[in-house]
Amino acid sequence: MKMGDVQDEVLRYWLKICPSAGGAYPSRKDIKVSDLRNRMAHIAILDVETDPVDFRYRLIGTRLREFLHRDYTGQSLSELEGKGPGSEIWTIFDRVKTSGDPLYCQVPYVGPKADFKQASSLYLPLASDHNTIDKILEVSHFQRIETKEQSFNFDWMKSRIYSIPAA
Repeated sequence: MKMGDVQDEVLRYWLKICPSAGGAYPSRKDIKVSDLRNRMAHIAILDVETDPVDFRYRLIGTRLREFLHRDYTGQSLSELEGKGPGSEIWTIFDRVKTSGDPLYCQVPYVGPKADFKQASSLYLPLASDHNTIDKILEVSHFQRIETKEQSFNFDWMKSRIYSIPAA
């Protein structure tokens, strides 16, 4: 599944606002909502908690919320059935937190829209101090699939990882 237009635009924006120092990350404050306009509807921002490790939904865009069972704003992954430690989504967020690398991959879609079976998400690290990742920005894209019987097996080898540009 190819990256969606909104994902591509947000990735290019994230790369543009990356601090010039190699290995540094943009902060949430570096993101200007006016620059992203209607793209914010496709974005979620999660806080990275450290003791214990968890990921808490801070913001969920209106378009993204349509694909969820309910509004998860304020809830952490460990509070949501099937999303806690050991789950595929937890592993993805933990990988971005640990590696510091942006990640693009297909993820299984589990939600209220039965005619959508395939999703992709772009995960971009953010750091208030430009060094320590404390938030992850997620941009999701959903695709309608004709065959509802299609199985989905998550495979890291099919993920596309984006490196932070060197100074």
